[in-house]
Amino acid sequence: MRVPLFDLGNVIIRVDFEPFLQWLAEKSKDQDPTKARALLSSSLFYDFEFGNISRQGFARRLGALYGAQIEVPELEEKFCTIFPGMVEGMGELLEELAAEGPVYCLSNTNEIHLEYVRQAFPVVGRFTRIFASHEIHKRKPYPGIYRDVASSLGLDPRDLVFFDDVHGNVQGAIRAGLEAHLFSTAAEARLVLKNSKDTDDRENGGEFP
Repeated sequence: MRVPLFDLGNVIIRVDFEPFLQWLAEKSKDQDPTKARALLSSSLFYDFEFGNISRQGFARRLGALYGAQIEVPELEEKFCTIFPGMVEGMGELLEELAAEGPVYCLSNTNEIHLEYVRQAFPVVGRFTRIFASHEIHKRKPYPGIYRDVASSLGLDPRDLVFFDDVHGNVQGAIRAGLEAHLFSTAAEARLVLKNSKDTDDRENGGEFP
């Protein structure tokens, strides 16, 4: 049986960091947009996604890095402006899949964002389980994270059908033995899952119309 595993950002929920980065640049001492954007590939950002620091620690270190006074409530508000809405068609697909069986999520995220999306997008609750980087202390695209997910579910990695919008994350999943696809649209994901199910049915001696 093939089991669906989805990334969260730009697969289930759209992500746009521009509003947050604009706020950060305006808040910072030198108001440099380039320096603000560098946060996304910084050790500070990764530490937060690895779960190595709390939101209080993140706010404190962010303020020190950008020469700004940043309080946790303001950070929580501004940091969550990155989510403008659902990816078209994915709410419906997730509902369909959840009605048929288990469906899982694997996301590089942090405690602020995961808390917010669970409240703002109730359909996220349809996931059987969310594997969040800050909770399992590993990030994509390292192959070990995918194997750990499969192991915790009692599955062979080959039983998971993974969708992610980042090429490197897809390649990491393939190296770990998963069937993995670069996400494009809900319609394409639905077709991939149907084809995977049809393949399973044929291998198990099922008949087709």
